[in-house]
Amino acid sequence: MTAPRKVRVAMLGLGLGTTTGIATVVKNWISAGYAERVELNYISTNDSQVPGQKLRKLYQCLRAYTKLLFALPRTDVVHIHMAMYGSFWRKQIPFHLARLFRCKTIVHLHGSEFKQFYADGGWLRRKLIRTMFGRASTAMMLSEQWRDWLHSICTREPTVEIVYNTAKRRENPDRSGRSEVTITLMGRLGKRKGTYDLIDAFEKVVAQHPHARLVLPGDGEIDEVKALIAERGLEAVVEVPGWVSGEAQDALWNRTDVYTLPSYNEGLPGSVLEAMSAGLPCVSTPVGGIPEAVLDGETGYLVVPGDVDGLAEALAKLVADEALRLQMGAAGQALLEQKFDIDKIVDQVVALQEGLAFGKDS
Repeated sequence: MTAPRKVRVAMLGLGLGTTTGIATVVKNWISAGYAERVELNYISTNDSQVPGQKLRKLYQCLRAYTKLLFALPRTDVVHIHMAMYGSFWRKQIPFHLARLFRCKTIVHLHGSEFKQFYADGGWLRRKLIRTMFGRASTAMMLSEQWRDWLHSICTREPTVEIVYNTAKRRENPDRSGRSEVTITLMGRLGKRKGTYDLIDAFEKVVAQHPHARLVLPGDGEIDEVKALIAERGLEAVVEVPGWVSGEAQDALWNRTDVYTLPSYNEGLPGSVLEAMSAGLPCVSTPVGGIPEAVLDGETGYLVVPGDVDGLAEALAKLVADEALRLQMGAAGQALLEQKFDIDKIVDQVVALQEGLAFGKDS
């Protein structure tokens, strides 16, 4: 049975002009035709990634609430993208407004540190979190590990749907026969992403393999990272180009031979999926949804967060063995197409929203 019309979705999240994971997820869906299959009303609750600017963010938040209030009478499903900290608190009013107007609700959790946000909260914060997920029509989680965590905290059994992040398909270069082997980490530089552990590990790798190179594009603690690189005398083999996007990012993916993300906390990082789409082996950590994307010994290696020696050993294996790099990269690309295919994910999201709006037989 087909849906009687397009489902009307009010979707709340960070502005699509930002470089956040939430914005990337939505833009990937839109690139795969999602916005043509539903009647989408995307409402930004925050257009800024700059810390501070409290008055500006308050204005944007109030503007979003007003837009949602006028939209709710013609809305079937309110889809809320949520992380920790301010993101959680900003989404409380939209969630309860949606329920007041008898709209179906999807709470889509992205926050890499949300478990800690819950654990560190007082009784009120923890109760609000449990209530929100327990009363949502569907809690959308990024992986089996996140689903299991949600079940472990909720006293009222939530309805959970695992919806993986995804990445666009890429045309990739022939990476055989290169004179240098480039290792890349993309994203916010700092302790949580394991940037300093990576520099420590790379110092060991390049001592054994002088043809290794490290590139660290992104934002965050750029000055601190550059200072550590200078202190270690690694300026000739480590680059910190700042944030890259568009053609510059495509060129960097093509240049890269090994991707690494030695994070301490993650949801299901888009950069790992993009690396798989780029046909790259990944060295990462078994946190969040990463073990469902990086299969240890098959599509890359998993090391314990903070294990600098283990990280160095895994990276050195891949730097030293071109055949292994190409084999693992191809296996990761095949896994992406099988498990994280963008068209399948969009089909799943649309089917879920139609099922909520029109009934399970839609």
